[in-house]
Amino acid sequence: MNRLKTTHLNLAKKAPDLNSHHVQLLVSIRHRDEIAPALRGGCDILDLKDPLNGALGMVDAQTLRSISESLHAQPVAVPVSMALGELLEWQEDRSIPFIPAEITYLKMGLSHTAGQRNWHSHWLDVTKRIEEKNRTAFQWIAVAYADWKQAKAISPQKVLAAAIESQCAGLLIDTYSKQGQSLLDLLSLDELKALIEQAQSHNLKIALAGSINNENMVSLSEVSPDIIGIRGAACFKNQRTNGLQEQAVRKFRNQLDRQFAFTRSG
Repeated sequence: MNRLKTTHLNLAKKAPDLNSHHVQLLVSIRHRDEIAPALRGGCDILDLKDPLNGALGMVDAQTLRSISESLHAQPVAVPVSMALGELLEWQEDRSIPFIPAEITYLKMGLSHTAGQRNWHSHWLDVTKRIEEKNRTAFQWIAVAYADWKQAKAISPQKVLAAAIESQCAGLLIDTYSKQGQSLLDLLSLDELKALIEQAQSHNLKIALAGSINNENMVSLSEVSPDIIGIRGAACFKNQRTNGLQEQAVRKFRNQLDRQFAFTRSG
């Protein structure tokens, strides 16, 4: 049993970090078999998400139980986050799931909330219900969609203001649609930089995601996010619904470290 409990811890060890800004790499996994390749590839944060269920699709109860059992038997040396789907999926009559103790961060999308004056109070109510049911104070990550107009969501500026008011742990800027445009197609570097600087001035971590690939590293190194999240770039043929590959994660990790080290030194 003791040998089993050290397996994932050993997988998470990395070579000396070239990334002097230390931008963390978040890798989304959809089931327990993707834990090991994500860790061996060099991820800093494991993220539970089912890409078949949307931009922030929640894994089903059976998958969550299986991942929890794996993490309990083989603890990891990195924090774990979990996507809960979209806020509007959480109506009062929806039962609150058991969130495994291994989960630190939780997040929900805000699609189809534009025009709803009570979206923030609804978000606060859902987070409260989840914490009360699980008797745990989670660290919440607010989510802003770069394609917020298409998603009929709240603008990134308003989400950030609410995140600051609610004392969230961080802000994730992602894309709602995974068909076509990436984060950098939707928001300029100046827009991203302004959001990042405002968030960081209030001690919020900033995570960027949304069809980010190795070619985006040069541009993203100019805005200094705290976290970069990937799913598609970690998968076979860069398809987010395909299986995760250790080699793809490692390639992205190495490129991230090289680029941010180069930017810092240059």
